[in-house]
Amino acid sequence: MTTEGKYIYGFISENKPRNLGSIGIDQGEVYIFPYQDIAAVVSDLPLIQFDSLPKETLLRNLAVYQFVIENVMQSHNIIPMKFGTVVQGEEEVKRILENGHGRINTSLKEMKNKIEIDVVAFWDDFETVLKEIGEEEGIKKLKEEAASKAPDRIFQIKLNVGRLVKESLDKKREECASMILEVLKKETEEHHVHSIMDDSMIMNNAFLIKKERYESFDEKVNQLDRHFRNGINFRIVGPLPPYSFGIFEVTKVEFRELNDARKILGIREEVTTPLEIKEIYWDLTKKFHPDKFPGDPEAQKRFEKINKAYHVLIKYCQEDHCSFKEAGVKGWMAVRPMNRLETVA
Repeated sequence: MTTEGKYIYGFISENKPRNLGSIGIDQGEVYIFPYQDIAAVVSDLPLIQFDSLPKETLLRNLAVYQFVIENVMQSHNIIPMKFGTVVQGEEEVKRILENGHGRINTSLKEMKNKIEIDVVAFWDDFETVLKEIGEEEGIKKLKEEAASKAPDRIFQIKLNVGRLVKESLDKKREECASMILEVLKKETEEHHVHSIMDDSMIMNNAFLIKKERYESFDEKVNQLDRHFRNGINFRIVGPLPPYSFGIFEVTKVEFRELNDARKILGIREEVTTPLEIKEIYWDLTKKFHPDKFPGDPEAQKRFEKINKAYHVLIKYCQEDHCSFKEAGVKGWMAVRPMNRLETVA
């Protein structure tokens, strides 16, 4: 049996309700749910755990999520909500808007008239790049040395050649990426570095720019393309909403889990502060570090338990002060920008 919920796509500046059509996940009716001067973009969806969905369903839902956000982006500045956020009905949507009003409003103002552009750069002919590196003096000398060595010595020489090729490729990549970034960031408000997926990729960055600078940013990429004489393949994705710069998430906590974590660290139940939690945590990690208990099979488990408890507590307590009493924890909900290392889009 499933319970009907509300899927939240993101937040906009709006004070009137409006339907956007059946464009949501599972063909749900997407509509604007206002609160004061901000609103959530939502649709009906059963309360499900997105992590448990089959990969194909997950990817299909991700595509719809992005389509809805980018559709709304045509008429509003939108701050995306973390993919997979389903809450219990309109009452919980309202609580999210109430609790997060200040942060959401601030983020909407910061991102006003700004867009994200993702730039990925690849070697246009990766094999040629590797061949050029293979002709470098030190690498070439090792290869020649391998030709005259006994078979049992060749393996180690090949390992050394591979290491030198990797070092040279990394250096070449870093130099190119640094030059590209230096040129592009002059047109941007902010940039964020994403992971390099394979050796043929030079850079994978997101850039936050003002809408009016889009054409000049695009021209900078064209200038770089000419500079590298088409040796680098630039792929530009956008304009996009600020996926890499402003995604929000809803954080909840169970009292029992929080209370157990509090007891593990010995935190008092009354009002405390993040600094106090951190100080107690650091004292405990010094006192119970496994290196101080050689031969104790429980030392590592005890240390991991302290770490886990700390992360539960600090995720809850990020304000100037917080209470661990049940009345204060019950119904607690935080609406915050995600840590950028966790951002997914």
